Amino acid sequence: METPTEIGEEKQFKGRRKLLLGSASSVAFVAWHKPIINAVVTPAHAQTSAPLTPTAEDVCPMIVTGNVTTGPVSGTTTPPVCTATFDILSSDASADLTISAIDPGTLPANVSIDIQDLGVANTTTGPRVVWRGPASDAPFCTDLMPTDEVTFTVTATCAAATAGDSFTQTFTLTSIITP
Repeated sequence: METPTEIGEEKQFKGRRKLLLGSASSVAFVAWHKPIINAVVTPAHAQTSAPLTPTAEDVCPMIVTGNVTTGPVSGTTTPPVCTATFDILSSDASADLTISAIDPGTLPANVSIDIQDLGVANTTTGPRVVWRGPASDAPFCTDLMPTDEVTFTVTATCAAATAGDSFTQTFTLTSIITP
């Protein structure tokens, strides 16, 4: 059995121990602070590239077609051919396009393409394309249905594009003449 002196010493020891533990944790708490990160170094394989520069396709309006007219070619009956005329235009009234090329690809027999005035295209005027060729309803050409498809690839740029950057869009003759 413990003597009163031993009990008093044990209480005194426990009291000192609590005091030490309490002061140690407060010292540890005061001494620790959130680290400041001045730089992060990533390994070479994880580094990001420079920000991408927007392309002409991102900043320029779309190329569209308009002012479409169709009909017979007067004075030509052998072979019977029709004509379709359309303009290459900008889809945005606030941004003109500069049309630098219109490529109809390899043309089928008895088909001709006349491209007039490459250059600026807005929402009402632009380079004009004239197609002449055989159609299923020739020589009347009232409901124009070309017998051979032609695909036009149009190259353009705009003032907002990086100098020298351009983009292309393709159109089929059928999609142009079909309302």
